[in-house]
Amino acid sequence: MDFSVVRQPVFNRQQNKVAYQISFMNKTQFSDKCIPMSVFSDRSDPRKLNDLLVHAGLNQYSDNKVLIITFEKNTFKNIIDYFFSSRGLVIELSKQEVLDTELLDLVQKASRNNYFLMMDDRVLYNGFENYLKNISHVKISVTNKKRSLVESLINKAKRFNLRIILDDISSYEEFKQYSLCKVDFFKGDVFSKQNLVEVRTNTLNEGILLNVFQHVMADNYCYKELTSIFESDIKLTHKLISFLNTSLYGREGNIGSIKQAVCFMGENNMRKFISLLTAQELTQTRTTDIYTKAVSRARFCELVAINTGKNKTFIDRAFLVGLFSNLPDILGLDIQEALDMLKVNDEIKKALLGQECELKKYLESVIAFEQADWQLLYSVTEGNDISPDLVGRLYNQMIREVRNNSYLH
Repeated sequence: MDFSVVRQPVFNRQQNKVAYQISFMNKTQFSDKCIPMSVFSDRSDPRKLNDLLVHAGLNQYSDNKVLIITFEKNTFKNIIDYFFSSRGLVIELSKQEVLDTELLDLVQKASRNNYFLMMDDRVLYNGFENYLKNISHVKISVTNKKRSLVESLINKAKRFNLRIILDDISSYEEFKQYSLCKVDFFKGDVFSKQNLVEVRTNTLNEGILLNVFQHVMADNYCYKELTSIFESDIKLTHKLISFLNTSLYGREGNIGSIKQAVCFMGENNMRKFISLLTAQELTQTRTTDIYTKAVSRARFCELVAINTGKNKTFIDRAFLVGLFSNLPDILGLDIQEALDMLKVNDEIKKALLGQECELKKYLESVIAFEQADWQLLYSVTEGNDISPDLVGRLYNQMIREVRNNSYLH
């Protein structure tokens, strides 16, 4: 099918992930993030809409959670008589649609057919009450709105018994304020931020772990010195040897000593292992989405580098630049402070600070896809080895690998 897909999590007040917003990139029209009509080409039987989406391959994105999928008016109009509603799907009508009589008729018909339907906060302003009577969910963006206005919109939505998603939450303070309004769901960058969980206890000695991290970040690091650092912490040694002795790493036989483990791993794999372990340990008692996001972006950047024919050194740095792009979330520092503390490679540092270099293009293309910003993706990849189609295909591969923990081979 002629589209690529990206998912963005939705959380409840307890900061549990409860749904995914699914956005699409269509080759012919990439600005509205709507599902393409080609998904619904087979109307041979009135199956549940969710079953058809599973057949289209979207089940890999759900993780048994509700999917929120944006439809344009004409696509939804063409399928509403053919498919039953589904409890696992909320249909969001594109915010680009005009709130006219034709759209209202469609919304009323969807309501009679028991679809779970969501619209943007335009319908909460005066004159659109007929929409509010026929939808189940409303999405309210907090961007560029005073808190008093947002609270007024929330109160109106509650009067019509609508489920509310607050979108574009950008800070923990904002999240705390709007949690008091008893809103159902939240979406935004804040859910990858460190300060959603205030208590922090790590099982490994942080000082030793960061010492190892700084050591392996150096080009051509000293194997003997690294072995010595490992020997100073039995828990860290256990992590390394246990990892290498699992079938996940594809080995036969056992690793029995620190020196053997350090030599077997090699520079690039050791760099990757220690970077992932550091990220995992530093995010251990926080929202799990921080680590997952960091690992996903790291593998995503790595796959793009591999599939554009880059050499091993560049591939290694692409992985690290993806992982380190989440350093502010992981360490609770701004990016400059984090990079100075960890002493990362200069090329990686340039990319993370937004300075022009080849690695920066790889990171920008991955972030554009994650954010479903198709116009930015086309702009970033124009004239480069990277193509939007390639990025979309590799995103799907990354999702499978991260879910199966198979990205460390």
